[in-house]
Amino acid sequence: MSTLQCAQAILSRWGASENTFKHLYDRHPFHYHPGFKTDDSEKQLIANPVIKSIEKEIKDVRKTLDKKHKKNSKAKEVFNKDGSRRENSLKTRLEVEISELEAEYTKLLDKKKQLPEKVDVSTLEDYKSFKKIDNEGKNLFDFVTASVWNARKEMTDWLLNHYPNEDEYVDLFYAITQCHGWIKSEADRVVVRLEPLQQPSRRKAQEQLCKKLKCVKRLYSDRENTTD
Repeated sequence: MSTLQCAQAILSRWGASENTFKHLYDRHPFHYHPGFKTDDSEKQLIANPVIKSIEKEIKDVRKTLDKKHKKNSKAKEVFNKDGSRRENSLKTRLEVEISELEAEYTKLLDKKKQLPEKVDVSTLEDYKSFKKIDNEGKNLFDFVTASVWNARKEMTDWLLNHYPNEDEYVDLFYAITQCHGWIKSEADRVVVRLEPLQQPSRRKAQEQLCKKLKCVKRLYSDRENTTD
């Protein structure tokens, strides 16, 4: 690739998609979650807590065994006068204790192997079921947000036809929608009046956008009143 092609590839990596998400984040509560209804989750399995308890016991026994072996390696063998081994000597007692600990260690390992790795929380005491967040409200909110975004995009495209300044037309759209005005609700319509912008070119674009919206409203009204 040439330097120019490489630069174009890097600079066009995100393009309009990145700007879209930036705009949504700035203008809309993109991470808002309307309400937190929870239901029981289908996934109620957890790591078996008994295994963790047994692993601690195994670790403690292994640690004690290591100490006993180390102590036994340093203990001296003691014999009676007749050459027989003295049964109450330190080394003999240590060997007995080591044998008992090894038996306990093997028993704990076998017990751990027989336990299931995961268990259902409903089978345990003092455990509450896992909950999951119901995302229906969030999905609806995101759907409305996307609809608002699409409507804004379409209206700014209309505005661009009457105000061909690509650096300002989006800001102009928000200036128009944030104008002071009046709303009148009637039986079959809602009338919205906006104060005019001061700058002539911006006011002209404002008027043309309002006329376009009025035409679109009339078109949808005609479609609703049309029967097969």
